[in-house]
Amino acid sequence: MPHSNKERQSNIGNALEKIIGPRAGSTEMVDTRHDNTVGLRRFEYEDGVIARSVEAREQIQRMAQPFVFSREELARNHIIVQGDENEEALTLLKDLRNRITLKQAALGATILVTTIGEPRGASIMARNLAAIISTDESRTSLLLEAQDTDAELHDKSQNATGLYDFLNSDTLSVADVIHPTGIPRMRVIPFGEAQSINFDYLRSTRMRILIKDVTRRYPRDRFTVIDAPPVDKVADVELLNEYADIIVLCIPYGKVTLADAKRGIAKLDKTKLLGTVLLGTPRLPATFKKFAQ
Repeated sequence: MPHSNKERQSNIGNALEKIIGPRAGSTEMVDTRHDNTVGLRRFEYEDGVIARSVEAREQIQRMAQPFVFSREELARNHIIVQGDENEEALTLLKDLRNRITLKQAALGATILVTTIGEPRGASIMARNLAAIISTDESRTSLLLEAQDTDAELHDKSQNATGLYDFLNSDTLSVADVIHPTGIPRMRVIPFGEAQSINFDYLRSTRMRILIKDVTRRYPRDRFTVIDAPPVDKVADVELLNEYADIIVLCIPYGKVTLADAKRGIAKLDKTKLLGTVLLGTPRLPATFKKFAQ
């Protein structure tokens, strides 16, 4: 027997109570139309989204968190937090997170962060994007380091295995290379200890297995951020396009010509390209910033 309109509202209210506690009062929506199909469908959608959010939050709360970074450790890994001097960057990251999560409503996504030329700035962007996504209690993030970085997000004392180890082993499972970070609700697959870097690994069967596994493991609440090599250093750029739902291209300020930028953008799937981020732009002195506003 189909649920009545009031029963659907009650279901939504019960789900909300789990999130924000008991309601002080309730407001009933009155639909003056004879055909209430639209209203019923809206209730079904809202009921489903809220129920999934409650379920995801309860599961996420059970995630192990063996250690938490101090502000000094966050700064050492170039993770921007509230209260830092670089508030403009934090605002940009939040805006980018909101655009991504709105684009993928009620679903997770694979976000590929790449660059042209020097990869360090894009790596910092990728780890900060993963960190800002995980501040939402109903979402988790996984940072996949697809290149060597200077980050130390996992417990180094555990001799943790990473992507390079997984690609060169037939016995390691995907779960073996996913590690907790010092940031709640954020996990990392570190690149690992590599003797040399050859980006041909992107086309390997093991890489495809890993990407498929991490994107299907938690399809609703997990956002996987791939810290990818620069597009101008990878021959098989189509593989980067294939792995991603959303692409963010970072362009170092003053270090890339317009022709280089156009060539880099041309290699990417424009239907997935969310936008470009200009890295390293000079800051305005406080005196001039007031006039610029």
